[in-house]
Amino acid sequence: MCAGAPAPARAPRARPRYSEGVSTHPAPSQPSPCLRHACHACCLDTRMTLTEADVARLRAAGEEHFFITAPDGSWQLRNVNGRCVFLTADGRCSVYERRPEGCALYPLVLDLAAGRVVRDPFCPHRLEFPAPAAARRRLRRSVAREEREAQARRLARGPR
Repeated sequence: MCAGAPAPARAPRARPRYSEGVSTHPAPSQPSPCLRHACHACCLDTRMTLTEADVARLRAAGEEHFFITAPDGSWQLRNVNGRCVFLTADGRCSVYERRPEGCALYPLVLDLAAGRVVRDPFCPHRLEFPAPAAARRRLRRSVAREEREAQARRLARGPR
């Protein structure tokens, strides 16, 4: 597009749901390995980091008091009695359609030592999840965004 030229009118795009496109989890019509195995191990004593977009999306949906600020400045899901604040008594996610990006991409994690995206060895069903290239790219972008945001929070609060 040329500088100074008016932008063409476009209809706003609907934001894709996390179960579509680049999530590692299948569409809602297909049970994920988590549901098939009644597993929620990753939701126990979680340290899932959050982006500012995650927090804004959950707040817009009326959620409050769901994260903590870690000493490194990152935002992490809060645990209540060792369980993710969003984990229901029956082992499901109460915010599944709005869940944090890291949850949508799990069990993909960034192995910092190796510098590559891997399936988290902690997940007992990790090999049942796909690892499409788009999800791996999305994870790298998300981790980079989380790190930038945490660094900005550290700089804003100053030395301790």
